[in-house]
Amino acid sequence: MFDVYLYVYDLSCGVTKALSPIILGKQIEGIWHTSVVLHNKEYFYGSHGISFCKPEHTVLGKPGQKVYMGQTSVTEAELSNYLEHLAVTSFRGGHYRLFDHNCNTFSNHLCGYLTNKEIPEYIVSLPADVASTPLGAVLKPYLNTLSVGLNNVPQFGLEATKEIDTNNHCIEEIKRSFVPILFDEPLPSDILPHRVHLLWSGDDHSAKAELAVAVTKIVVESQSSVNLSPEHYSLLELSELETADQCLVACELFRLALWRDPDLLTAMLTDPERHLHRLAVAELPVTNPNEVLDLTVAKAKVLCNYLGLSQDWPLEGNREFVVELRPILNICLLLLGHDEHQLPGHDSRTLMPDHRYTGLALAHNLALNMQLSDEEALELGTYLIHLAVVQDKSYKQPVEATYLLRSIYFLVVRFPILADLARTYDLCGCLTVVMNEATDPETVKLGARPGKSVPVSSSNGSNGVVDVESTSIDYLIVTHLLDYLTLEDGQAV
Repeated sequence: MFDVYLYVYDLSCGVTKALSPIILGKQIEGIWHTSVVLHNKEYFYGSHGISFCKPEHTVLGKPGQKVYMGQTSVTEAELSNYLEHLAVTSFRGGHYRLFDHNCNTFSNHLCGYLTNKEIPEYIVSLPADVASTPLGAVLKPYLNTLSVGLNNVPQFGLEATKEIDTNNHCIEEIKRSFVPILFDEPLPSDILPHRVHLLWSGDDHSAKAELAVAVTKIVVESQSSVNLSPEHYSLLELSELETADQCLVACELFRLALWRDPDLLTAMLTDPERHLHRLAVAELPVTNPNEVLDLTVAKAKVLCNYLGLSQDWPLEGNREFVVELRPILNICLLLLGHDEHQLPGHDSRTLMPDHRYTGLALAHNLALNMQLSDEEALELGTYLIHLAVVQDKSYKQPVEATYLLRSIYFLVVRFPILADLARTYDLCGCLTVVMNEATDPETVKLGARPGKSVPVSSSNGSNGVVDVESTSIDYLIVTHLLDYLTLEDGQAV
C-alpha cells in the first residue's frame, strides 16, 4: 500500500485571511491551490494540463498544509496509465475552467480514485463562496494564478495531443487526433444511498426506491468495474419515475457508471429491453420548462458518454444495437437554442450556460459518429455554422468556442456540402479575423485587460498563442478549419 497526501497552498499568502472579513463579511482563510503527492511525485492540474514534479519543487515551494488522505494499492504504472486517460479526456488543458474545473477539481477527483475520499469541503466550496462577491475582484490576481502552469515539467497526454499536419484532412486523421468528450465528474455530494431512498415515498414505490438505492451503492462503492444487472437498467425508464430529483439521480448514476466501466455499455446496448436506447425519447414527469431543460441536460450527459465510448465499438455498424441518433440530435439542437426545437412557453435566449455547454459537447460527439446520416449532418452543421458566423455571444467562451469549431471541422471534412455552405456564409472571413487577432501584437497593447486571456504573436507560444490567464480558444482547430476551407477546389489531401 502507498501513502497519499494532499498538498495545500495559499496563493494569497495571507491576504485573503486579512481582507475577507472586511470585504466579504465572513472569514475565508485562503485561496487554495492543491496537488496530490504519491510515489514521490507531486501531481497537479492547470491550463497546461496534468503535470508532475518532485514534491515541493513547484514555484510555490513548501505547502502550507499536508493532509494525509489514506493509502492506495494503485501502483505508479497504474496511476500513470490512469492519468494518461484523464489527460486526453476530462482534464485536458483546454478543459480548464477557473471556477468550476480547476486544480482542486483534479485533486478531488484523483483522491477519490485513489482513496475513495474527498478533499476538505472548505477547498471545494471556495469558488462558489467568492465568485459573485466584491472579494472576487480583489483576489483576482491570486485566482488567476490557478490557471497558469506552475512549472515547465513533463505533461501527460502529449502523444495524444501532438499537432498534426494541417494539410492532412481526413476522418482517419481526425479520429486519431481528437478524442470524444466524456462527462466523468464525481457524483453530487447528496447522491448517497440513504438520501436517495428519501426521494421515494409510499409503499407503492418501495421496489423502485430499493432499486435506486442498490444502484447508488454499487456506483458509489466501485472505482472500475460496475456490476449492474438488466434489472438495474430499468431505472433509466424516466417515464416511470415521478419527480425531477428521481430522474436526475438516475441519469447521474448511469452517466458515471458508463464512464467507469465501458463493459457496461456493451451489456446495455445488447439488453433486449433496450432501456438505454429509449432514454433520448423518454417522457419526463415534469412540465416546467426549466426543470425539463435541466433533466434534458442530465439525459444528454449520459448520451454524450454513450457516443464517446461507443466510437470504436465492434458492433457500431449493427443498427440493431446502436442508439438512434435522430432523438439525440433533437436534444442537442434544443440545448443549443435552435428555433425549431424550443420548448413551449420557453425563450431560447434564456438558456443557461450549462445547457449550451452540454449541447456543444453532444454536437462534438455526434459530429464524430460514423452513423450520422447526411440529413442529420446537414441539419446539425447548418446550425453550427450559423452560430459561428453570427458570433453568438453565448459561444464566446474559450471551451465552448473550441467545441463549436471542432464540431464544424469534423462535419465539413466528412460532408462536402457543408464545406460549400461554410464558404457561402463566409466562415473563412470570421476565422481570418480570429487568427488576425491571435497574431496581432497590438491586441495586447490596445485590447488587453488585466486577468484576460490574450492571444499575441510570439515565437515561444504554440501557434502564436500565449496563455495569460486561463484557457484561450484552441487556435490549432481554427487553423485546421481555415486551411481546409481555403484549399483549392475544396479538396482535402
